Amino acid sequence: MINTKFDICFIGNAIVDILSKITYENLDKLDISKGSMQLVNEELTNKILNNIKNPSIISGGSAANTAVGFQSFGGKCSFIGQIGNDEFGKLFSKDLNNSGVFFEDSDIKISEKTSKSIVLVTPDAERSMNTFLGASNKFNINSVNETLISNSNIIYIEGYLFDQNEAKKAIYTCCDLAKVNNSKVALSLSDLFCVDRHRKDFLYLIDKYVDIIFANEHEIKSLYQLDLKSGINKIKNNVTIGAITLGSKGAVVIENGAKYHIDPIFVENLVDTTGAGDLFASGFLFGFVNEYSIKNCGYIGNKAASEIIKHIGARPKISLNSLLK
Repeated sequence: MINTKFDICFIGNAIVDILSKITYENLDKLDISKGSMQLVNEELTNKILNNIKNPSIISGGSAANTAVGFQSFGGKCSFIGQIGNDEFGKLFSKDLNNSGVFFEDSDIKISEKTSKSIVLVTPDAERSMNTFLGASNKFNINSVNETLISNSNIIYIEGYLFDQNEAKKAIYTCCDLAKVNNSKVALSLSDLFCVDRHRKDFLYLIDKYVDIIFANEHEIKSLYQLDLKSGINKIKNNVTIGAITLGSKGAVVIENGAKYHIDPIFVENLVDTTGAGDLFASGFLFGFVNEYSIKNCGYIGNKAASEIIKHIGARPKISLNSLLK
């Protein structure tokens, strides 16, 4: 175990991303709704895998994507998540560490297979996500390396973890430990349906622990059951720092009760929107830990998001640090 100080410890589902282009016809044959996000069992997972060709397979998961982006900018970070004792688990660990993100598998061995997210991308660049949770369902306090929490200036929590009760308990423990060590707590709301499922828990977490929030316009509206403007006005008074992404309309960033609009960056050749929000958080956080102005944090986040949607997948194809020049 290394004792080096990290900028951020990212905590989330350890998922292997399997990405493939697919025709509209084949998507229909699999009975998958275009643009949907659904949980799938092992049987359907295998059926989908048998019907795609030449997929790209890399370590993934929302928080892990943000961690890799943050490292690509030049940040120093670690990741905590639960993998299975299988080949996909080994792939996840090797790939994440090779990317420069420190990941150390927990000592507990579980029978469940490593989680997978099969992302099918149609010709219009729309993604249809099919997630097999597997080992991620077993994330609990024993999955957490407390030294990594103690040695980080910020912990970043993926909202998807709240889908499991034991994981929820572990998150509260991580937050308590972070506060004891005067570390900041960042939360990503993950997606609209995640907010719908865990609104009460998220509101409690924000009220008691969260310093930095990441959400898109649909998530913030769902969180407070308000229109966008009212939702942003609500959250800006409940956290110190944050960003609400607005897709093609740019973003709103917040700091100490003030809000600022960040203009969008036009992308002519849109290929795949997978990971745009994750990479926005990467750029924003890199700016934040390096004491950039809040507007520049948002601008760097936009640059990272606009870069990632030019190709398939949620991992950078270039050094994101080059975007700073």
